[in-house]
Amino acid sequence: MYDPNKPRILVALGGKSAEREISISTGKSVTFALEKLGYPVSAIDIATGRFIQVPELETLEKDPKKMPEVVNLPLVDIKRHFSLVFIAMHGKFGEDGGLQALLEEMGMKYVGSGPVASALAVNKKFSKEIFKAEGVPVLEHQIITKPDEKVNMKLPVVVKPNDQGSSFGVSICENEADLKIGIESAFKYSKEVMIEPYVKGKELTVAILDDDNGEAKPLPVTEIIPKERFFSYIAKYDGTTEEIAPARISTDLTKRAQELALKAHLALGCRHLSRVDMMVDTSGKIFVLELNNIPGLTAESLFPKAEKAVGKTFEQLIDHLVKIALR
Repeated sequence: MYDPNKPRILVALGGKSAEREISISTGKSVTFALEKLGYPVSAIDIATGRFIQVPELETLEKDPKKMPEVVNLPLVDIKRHFSLVFIAMHGKFGEDGGLQALLEEMGMKYVGSGPVASALAVNKKFSKEIFKAEGVPVLEHQIITKPDEKVNMKLPVVVKPNDQGSSFGVSICENEADLKIGIESAFKYSKEVMIEPYVKGKELTVAILDDDNGEAKPLPVTEIIPKERFFSYIAKYDGTTEEIAPARISTDLTKRAQELALKAHLALGCRHLSRVDMMVDTSGKIFVLELNNIPGLTAESLFPKAEKAVGKTFEQLIDHLVKIALR
């Protein structure tokens, strides 16, 4: 039962990007946790601007292609009736800083990084440039803007959309035929495609969370062991991937991974939370791949598993995020 003395929370979810279904899953998990914690909570589908009560979450349309073209947010009602927006949006207009900019204009508090940090994080090209300038090791890469543009990298390579999450459109390409298909797939999700060398080694991720004083701290390193060759969209959400926290790596490598993740988080100006993905090659060298400024918060998500490794429940994580955002 909710506590009327607690601040009213609005969970922003849905949208019309390719990651709509994942956003709904994150939003549902967050909403149910807030309800369990006693917060007065509602949700809003950013695609339609419609307020949603908790029982309606199970019936939301998951196909982004069926969503309307125009975003119509009832901004006055949000400001009047809620103390905080918990952003559970993945993809365009949620992860890229668009929604954050609107909330800033309203003077509305929200969970997560600000507009500039969000825009930088979602754009792999820009974030890599900043990481490199700050001494965070990244892979060499090539950006192409046309499907027939010449790729000047030795195979095998990884092909990915420049500004898309959840591993949509990501391919490992070992020959020219794979490369052509991979590039065509990536261009379905972005106007720019990034090509990187394929690195054989361990996949790691490090969650970053602000403490009670607002200081960013790394959580235990998580080791990702997908059944497929890489952590694909299917592997992320079908429950088949083994995820081990703390990771089975040396103390020195753990410390290095946490240091680099924190450095990446601060370099982009992120706040509250993020998750930094990286690869460790066979020689033990770490390369930071990308930073997720709105990491998934579902039963299968990596961030809550990292919190669980330090003895915190999912509800405690959500409560903590609300409190530091309201501070």
